[in-house]
Amino acid sequence: MVFRPVIHLFVLVVIALVAATFVFLSARRSLRTNLMDVIRRSLIAVVVIIMGAGPSIPGTIIEVTSNIEVYFVIDRTGSMGAEDWDGENPRIDGVRNDVATLMGVLTGARYSILSWDSSVHTDMPLTTDSSAVASYMATFTRELSSSSQGSSINRPAADLAKLLKKNKERHPENIRTVFILSDGETSNQDHWSSAPSGSEDDWDDVKPYIDGGLVIGYGTEEGGKMKAVRLSNAGAQSGDDEYIHDKSQPGAPIAISRIDEAALQGVASRIGVSYVHSPDKSAIDSYAHSILDDASKLSEERNMRDTYRYIIWPFALILGGLLAWEGATLALRAQQLRNSHAI
Repeated sequence: MVFRPVIHLFVLVVIALVAATFVFLSARRSLRTNLMDVIRRSLIAVVVIIMGAGPSIPGTIIEVTSNIEVYFVIDRTGSMGAEDWDGENPRIDGVRNDVATLMGVLTGARYSILSWDSSVHTDMPLTTDSSAVASYMATFTRELSSSSQGSSINRPAADLAKLLKKNKERHPENIRTVFILSDGETSNQDHWSSAPSGSEDDWDDVKPYIDGGLVIGYGTEEGGKMKAVRLSNAGAQSGDDEYIHDKSQPGAPIAISRIDEAALQGVASRIGVSYVHSPDKSAIDSYAHSILDDASKLSEERNMRDTYRYIIWPFALILGGLLAWEGATLALRAQQLRNSHAI
């Protein structure tokens, strides 16, 4: 048991002195005051002082907050337009579909979107506005073919680590989950002088700042061809029926993009999460629920804080009994005085 005064310590001392003086004077006021009166009134004073001192027992409580941070790290390089997701659909369609699945499970979280093409972009900072995230993803598209400077799965790692570190310093109690959505393909290394590719080791800097997540891969070993994305004459982004050609090959055939699952699994291993190949809605949904359960447990642990529970009520019962005794004694003496015509 510990004491956490419910009133200022100075006031408590004053009450103790006044109570002691009252008991002392009461004892000397009349020779008829017996020992039990002194004991009873002393006990009343002691109980009042104890109650004011705030007897408490230590414990913990859980602060319930929505503190799960979800980071979608999305590859928007040209290869994500390859038409080999769930048949002959563009991989970017799979990204939209899987983000919607994840958000459907991780409701109430804070969401952030990072994407990378020739550089890394924070498309959406942390927000609880799921409708804004859904609206953004509905219009999410890949980079312009003319501005492409190659693909690298490692390109976003350093920026992601910096962002996670900053947010952890601000809110260390929050749970952070990262979802990497990419085909893992590496291409056009000759352009990397102007568009740094990053290093596999950069992912090691991400791991200390996350509590879970998933790497989701897109594409097939057979690969798919990619439509070029260009600016229309009106200045709006649009696609045409022209496919991207591989000009590094004789005759510039239509380029084929293939998934690099080894690279994706390598990223998953470095940051300590699982890998799943899309489309696999049931697996993604299952992983999301598992992540949510683990995050809830971690959240409870991190939001536990020390507290104290007052245990004043037993002393209040004792005080009530003593005051009833005092009242009964005074009433009895008053009746005795009436009977003896002393009052």
